[in-house]
Amino acid sequence: MLLLTYWIMTLCCCLYAAAKGGMTGRLGAAIILFKTVAGVLVTVIQPNWQVTAYSLLQVDAACLFAFLWLSLRSDYHWPLWSTACQFLAVAIHVTTLVQPELTPKVYQGLHNLWAIPMQLFMVRGIVLDRRFRRRRGRMIAA
Repeated sequence: MLLLTYWIMTLCCCLYAAAKGGMTGRLGAAIILFKTVAGVLVTVIQPNWQVTAYSLLQVDAACLFAFLWLSLRSDYHWPLWSTACQFLAVAIHVTTLVQPELTPKVYQGLHNLWAIPMQLFMVRGIVLDRRFRRRRGRMIAA
C-alpha cells in the first residue's frame, strides 16, 4: 500500500509540475520520473542492499548533476531544495563506501527517504513561485 501511495504521489507531483511549472517544472518532473523508474529497474536487477549499490549510485549521481544544472539555469528557487535532497541521497551511497557495515535496512530507508521531500519541495516551490509572479504582475500593472 505504501508503494502504491508513493507512485500515485509521484505521478500527481510530476503532472502538476509539468502542467504548471513551465520548462523548469517539466525538466524537474522528467528528472524525478527518470530517477524513480531507473531506481526501480536497478533494484529489480540488483536487489542487494548489503553492499554499496553502484548502479543506483550512478543513477543518483546523474540526477544530482541534472538537478544542479537545472538549479543553475532556473529563475525558480525550488530546484535548489530538490538538488539538496538529491545530494543527500548520493551522500548515503558515499556513507556505505566509508562505513560498509551500515545496516542494509538503514541504507535502503535513508536512500528512499529523500524522494518524498524532493517532490514536495518541487510542488510547493511551484505554487509559491506562481503566487509571487501573480502578485508581482498585479503590482507592476497597478
